[in-house]
Amino acid sequence: MNERSPSSEGEELIEEFLKEKLIEFKREKEILNLNDDNKEYRIADFYLPRYKVYLEFFGKWNVEEYRIRYQKKKEVYDKNEIPCIYVYPDNLGALDFIFKRRLKDILNKHHKLKFQRFKYNIDILMEKHLLELIIVGLLIYFIKDITAKIIFSVIFIYMLYNAIKSIFLN
Repeated sequence: MNERSPSSEGEELIEEFLKEKLIEFKREKEILNLNDDNKEYRIADFYLPRYKVYLEFFGKWNVEEYRIRYQKKKEVYDKNEIPCIYVYPDNLGALDFIFKRRLKDILNKHHKLKFQRFKYNIDILMEKHLLELIIVGLLIYFIKDITAKIIFSVIFIYMLYNAIKSIFLN
């Protein structure tokens, strides 16, 4: 692979976002042997190995010349069933929401990524509910009264059921 090109501010923001969220990524990942493409290879801005998904930042989307290139890249990715999240300049202000929504959509769209979708759902479960489940679990462990243990166990099961239902069935 060639030397890494300088990052745009948008790419730097995305990189910091991924680091903050502890999402493993590779920068400027080559994608070889694409069908119906006039290029020998494409370079994606980011690759997220845990989810087997690429991420492209279309930083110059508002410039006609670049928009045409980006659209061609999207077409090639779609024809080759390359799972990719596309981020545009106006998405950067809501990156957390946009990223999560688009990652979930991509994982749902590509049936070969069922296991990655499962891992993503587990990640969301942990992010949203881990602390409350740990607290109730600790209460169950440390409380001596058996009636209280049973009550907190029922609460724990109910909380876990609702968390799983809200994440896995949406």
